[in-house]
Amino acid sequence: MTQTIDESRAELIAHLQQQTEELAELNKIAIALTSEFDLQRLLQMMTDAARKLTAAEYATFFLIPEITGEEHPGNTRGVFTLAAISGATERIVAHFRRMGPVEGLGLLEPVFWGDASILSDDVLNDPRYIGVPKGHIPVRSFLGVRLRSREGTPLGAFLIGDTQPGKFTQRHFELVEALGAQAAVAIHNAQLVERERRVMEEYAAQLENEVRERTAELERRNAELSRFSTDLQHLHHELTEAQKREMLTEERSRIAQELHDRVQQTLFTMGLKADWIREQLANGSPLLPAVQEIKRLASLGTAQVRDAIFALAGAEFPAGGLVKMLQSLIHDLRETSPIEADLVIVEWACVPTAQVEQTLLTVAQEALLNARRHSGTTTVIVTVQVTREQAVLVVQDNGTGISQPTLQNYTSNGVHLGLKGMYQRVKELGGQFLLTNGEEGGLIVKAVVPL
Repeated sequence: MTQTIDESRAELIAHLQQQTEELAELNKIAIALTSEFDLQRLLQMMTDAARKLTAAEYATFFLIPEITGEEHPGNTRGVFTLAAISGATERIVAHFRRMGPVEGLGLLEPVFWGDASILSDDVLNDPRYIGVPKGHIPVRSFLGVRLRSREGTPLGAFLIGDTQPGKFTQRHFELVEALGAQAAVAIHNAQLVERERRVMEEYAAQLENEVRERTAELERRNAELSRFSTDLQHLHHELTEAQKREMLTEERSRIAQELHDRVQQTLFTMGLKADWIREQLANGSPLLPAVQEIKRLASLGTAQVRDAIFALAGAEFPAGGLVKMLQSLIHDLRETSPIEADLVIVEWACVPTAQVEQTLLTVAQEALLNARRHSGTTTVIVTVQVTREQAVLVVQDNGTGISQPTLQNYTSNGVHLGLKGMYQRVKELGGQFLLTNGEEGGLIVKAVVPL
């Protein structure tokens, strides 16, 4: 009796020790599964663990195609794909690889499609057994355990076999069931990691594409900035040249004005003095030829100064011609005086010659200068009309106008040289120069030049 109790106690201790070892192995496997996220290595680890827990010769794990990413559109029922194999020789492994997807017939029917795990002590005595393909493992003991996700979705199945009958017990079945539960969680985690990896790869590819696009955009912007910098340099050069031309024009205008206000007036006074001296001399006086020569030289000097004034005023005639220069004159008058000035282009049928444009510009310059200096005007209107037959320039102000004596003899006296100069320049082109006071006040200066 005592011996029987001791034997039972020993068996119980051995059984408990075995369970402890099995639980330790399951715990070890669970820890290993939680640290592995590569699906293929995870499946192989699970398959090796299933073979170890059951002490079986062979263990395989089959997955539904959705897990492995494979598709078999020709089969409406569905197939299972070999994911891992443990304990088989290279020849057996090659055999399984050649088999391809498994439809699940015979003993596999309840495991794959019947949602049931099975335990068979000897497949040869099982009525569901329909044999195995040539080259297959000669299995006698068989254990098939179905795996499902926490949501109940089918994942795959453990297929474990041994060449000896009666190899597996209910305990083996429970261990593989427990392993399957852990494996389902591990597969789910691996799928999440894989999904996140693909998302990250797609996001990385998207970021890389955006970086390429941004880089290309920056390169394009840099090229635009480079072109813009070049344009700014050219513009700065053009502005510098324009400033130089403006300074030159202003200096020429100043010199011309000095010639008009001082030198020409001095020469005119010399002519008057010579006339007075000639009137004082008796006929036949030996000084008379010298006085007449002084008068002639004074007249010649006046003409030469006049030509110099016109040349200085017309120098550096810019591109854009008469209209552009008139606009510049109007702008300058507005900026430098309280006078309100406007330019009106009535018609522009053709482009006049440079000589005609220069003459009309000179008339406009002199008329605007007189309006600014002498008339007390507050408003000036410059009108231009160019037909195919003639060019007409009219400068009209609202100032005090000029006296009738001046209107009658400005072409013959030497006092109003500016008016006389305008008249002569227009006459040289065969045109008409008209000077008159307006009906409501002010002065009207009109030049008509044939084309």
